[in-house]
Amino acid sequence: MTLQNKKIKWILLTVFLSACSQNSSTPESQSKVSENLGSLAVNINMYKANTIVCDPLNGGDTTVRNYTNGIKAELFYRLTGMPRWYSSDLYISAGHKSEQNIFLSDINVPTRLFTEGFNTSLGNTLKDDQNNKLIEYFGLKMQTNIVLSDADEEGYYEFAILSDDGSKMIIKSGNSSTPDQLLINNDGDHPTKMGCATESIRMIRNTMLPIELTYYQGPRHHISNVLMFRKSNSAGQDPSCNKLGNSLYFNPDQNSAPQPAFTQLLSRGWKVLTPNNYKISSDQITYNPCIIGTAPGISDFQIFEVILSDVYFSWKTNIPSTSHMIITEVLTGITTETNSDNVLRLNHELSITRLKPNTQYKAQAVSVSQDLGRSYSSPIFFTTQ
Repeated sequence: MTLQNKKIKWILLTVFLSACSQNSSTPESQSKVSENLGSLAVNINMYKANTIVCDPLNGGDTTVRNYTNGIKAELFYRLTGMPRWYSSDLYISAGHKSEQNIFLSDINVPTRLFTEGFNTSLGNTLKDDQNNKLIEYFGLKMQTNIVLSDADEEGYYEFAILSDDGSKMIIKSGNSSTPDQLLINNDGDHPTKMGCATESIRMIRNTMLPIELTYYQGPRHHISNVLMFRKSNSAGQDPSCNKLGNSLYFNPDQNSAPQPAFTQLLSRGWKVLTPNNYKISSDQITYNPCIIGTAPGISDFQIFEVILSDVYFSWKTNIPSTSHMIITEVLTGITTETNSDNVLRLNHELSITRLKPNTQYKAQAVSVSQDLGRSYSSPIFFTTQ
């Protein structure tokens, strides 16, 4: 199809869409549907790019390569005028809930300073209601399923958490008639402290243990949150249970170097759970978008037509990938991310309609490959007519 024919096709589509949406100012998108090289196994629209925060406590790195692994977390924080809390439960029940989707590859944060804050996949740093970087007085509710990795034996395991500040581990019953079980209570303001389980749990291969782990960070700056287990028929008898100190297990002034107390834990059979020990969901709906996938290469991102308040974009990718876009109104900073049809293509054509007239926008193309590698184009600025 020639470029002129493409323009005619898009113009006809624009007239139709504009007639259907004269009273709406919410941008909408329409993808070219002729090319189809497959589709994603998950719904990529579930988590918008500007709401995804990957492994914030580990500095933004992730080692997860399968979207079924990981931990889904919700973020809560204290607003101006709210009291100071000394319990992870209170942060979850009374704090302000963020709209961000937090994903962790594991729960392995040795004692260190926390100054980076929560950064979205688009590079925005989350701030509190006073416009300060969010690095203290926040809580996380983490949910996942613990499984045995190929390196773990079946049997009874006891769990423990090293955390600064408070944390709790709850086994979810999944049944309204059966109460959840509080396994570890390591709550309250304290430096890195080892909280131990009240009983051992039998772990069977290919069986998931659903858990909820709550954690809160009080005053800045040190954080720590490390989940461990070891094979044992009894629990809570380790000599380090309830012992605490910000330099006891790790040295935060030397890149979290392990201290003798931690190496002694390892010598007594304790192991830090790895990303392979966490399954994010038992269903096929929830998934982890923070994985190391094959990032598509985006090229030839361009605008090939602006008709009043409707704009038509195209780009190419070097591997089959999805098509959607991020549109930002420059003056207000309001960002809209279009939905994708989850179809994989090499040639991408997308129309954005219902934009404001005489308004400057910034546009970025987004493409996601079959194994959920994600890429963003360089931005294009344009002004509607």
